[in-house]
Amino acid sequence: MPLFGTRRAHTSTVHTTRRHSPFHRKDRNHVASGYKSALSNPHTTRAGREQAKRELRAMGRSSETHVPFMTKVKQALGIRSTPRRTHY
Repeated sequence: MPLFGTRRAHTSTVHTTRRHSPFHRKDRNHVASGYKSALSNPHTTRAGREQAKRELRAMGRSSETHVPFMTKVKQALGIRSTPRRTHY
C-alpha cells in the first residue's frame, strides 16, 4: 500500500483550437518584427534565417532583410552584445 497515492498512466487529452472573432487580425508589424529578430538571433538556424528572409520579402519588406556585417561576425564568433548575468 503506497503512502502518497498510486501512479496512474497519463491519458492523452484532446485539445480544441480556439476560435477568434472575425475581427481578429494579426498585426503585420509585429509579425515582421518577429522575422527581423530571427535574422539577428544567434540561436536561429540557417534555414530559419532563410525562411525569415523569404517571408519578409513576401510581405514587401525586402529592404529590412539586411543584416549588418558586425552582427554576422558576432554570430560566427558567438559573441554576445550584452554579457550574461551571473548568479550571486
